Amino acid sequence: MSTVFNKKLVFIPALLLLIPSILIGRWVLGDINAYTVRYSVQQWQTENRLPSISELTSAQTSIHAALSWNDTPEYRDYEGRLFHYQSLISENPLLKNTALNNALNSYRASTKQRPQWPYSWANLALIKALTGELDSEYRHAIRQAALNGPWENGVNIALTEAGLIGWLSLNRTEQEIITENIQRGIRRNLKHIKVIINRYNKRSLICANLKRDKYQRKLCGF
Repeated sequence: MSTVFNKKLVFIPALLLLIPSILIGRWVLGDINAYTVRYSVQQWQTENRLPSISELTSAQTSIHAALSWNDTPEYRDYEGRLFHYQSLISENPLLKNTALNNALNSYRASTKQRPQWPYSWANLALIKALTGELDSEYRHAIRQAALNGPWENGVNIALTEAGLIGWLSLNRTEQEIITENIQRGIRRNLKHIKVIINRYNKRSLICANLKRDKYQRKLCGF
């Protein structure tokens, strides 16, 4: 009886040591798969291009594998980005809409797991704007993105587009949030912000609301 009991006492510490090893192993395997996704997205952004179908499919396979090992807010954010890319390269309206809805769910999952992550909030606001869902969730996402990542370059870009698309649905305070976001964004990414403003024909509107400084003059010409 004592022998069996002693064996159990030996087994319990071994089991306790095994559990952290399993958790670390899952984290490592998840990150190995996520690494290729990070690299691919960074490459597309650097080259300022959309992925090919094969590139996107490969990245989506990798992020799904990463999520199967470790469901993290970062992986959910990348999953959302890939769904957004899918909507951009899809020529089928139904598939495009499905991809945008999938992106929404990914960003919702990411913000739920990490409520102070500004990128997911900014991307959530952008997808809501693209789908025409200019509701309280959209406005909440704008506020959270600006609050938690006011100087993050990716946040400035996504929030600019999200705000300009839904400009008329925003109240004065929310419009000021977008204007202040643009004011910060043009200090480091004038070219990209300018493209977005011109795309939505909002240059005169935004320039009239920006504070006069050298960045405003570079954007507006006066």
